[in-house]
Amino acid sequence: MTEPRCTPSDAPSRPSRPEPSLTEQAAASLRRLILLNLLAPGEVLNEPDLVTRLGMSRTPVREALKLLAGEGLVTLRRNRAALVARLDPADLVPLFELEAALESACAGLAAERMTEAELARLAGLQDVLEAARDDRDTYTRLNRQAHRLIVTAARSPAIAEAHGRAFARLERARNFALAADGRVAESLAEHRAILDALRARDPERARTLMHAHVARTQALLVARLAQGPC
Repeated sequence: MTEPRCTPSDAPSRPSRPEPSLTEQAAASLRRLILLNLLAPGEVLNEPDLVTRLGMSRTPVREALKLLAGEGLVTLRRNRAALVARLDPADLVPLFELEAALESACAGLAAERMTEAELARLAGLQDVLEAARDDRDTYTRLNRQAHRLIVTAARSPAIAEAHGRAFARLERARNFALAADGRVAESLAEHRAILDALRARDPERARTLMHAHVARTQALLVARLAQGPC
C-alpha cells in the first residue's frame, strides 16, 4: 500500500508567535527608554505624558509600569506618579566587580580558544561600533554583542551563565557611564586594544585590558552618581 504523500498544504505548520499585547508593547518601549537613560534615573513618570508619548491608552501604560517595577526599573509610589528607579552605587559596584572578574577571565581564555572566524566577527563588530559612535541605541546594542562574543569564545558555559545574569542587571548603569563626556571614544580605544591582544593570542594582556575596561566604566558611574542623586 502506497503511503500518502504530504503536500505543502498538509504539512504541519509552525506555530506563529502571538503578537505582543499592548501592555507588552508599552513595557518594551519604556524599558528601552529607561535602559538608554532617555528617561533619566529619578525622573517622574507622568501617565498622561507617557500616554501621549507612546500613543496608547492609560491602561496598558499603567500595567507596563507595574511590569517594569517588578524588573527594578520603576519605583511605584502610593497616590503619586511613579519614578524611574534611581541608580545606587551600593548595589552596582559589587556587580561591576563581578563583571570585571568574569569578563577578564573570559578574555584570557578567549585569547587561547577563540576561532579565526570569531576573531573576524569581533573585528567586524569593532568596525561597525566605530561607525555607530553617535547612535546611542545602535552603539549599546553592538557593544553588548561584542562583550558576549568574547564571553562565548571562552568556551566556559559556567562563566557564561553567571556573566549573563550580572551583565543584564548592569545594562542601564553601563549606558549611564557611557554618556560621560569622551567615554565613547575612550571605550572604542579600549575595545581596539582588547581586540589586538586577542589577535596576538596574549591571554595575560587580554585579561588585564578587559579588567581595566570594566573598572573604568565602574569608576565613571560612581563619579557621575557622586555629582547628584540619580
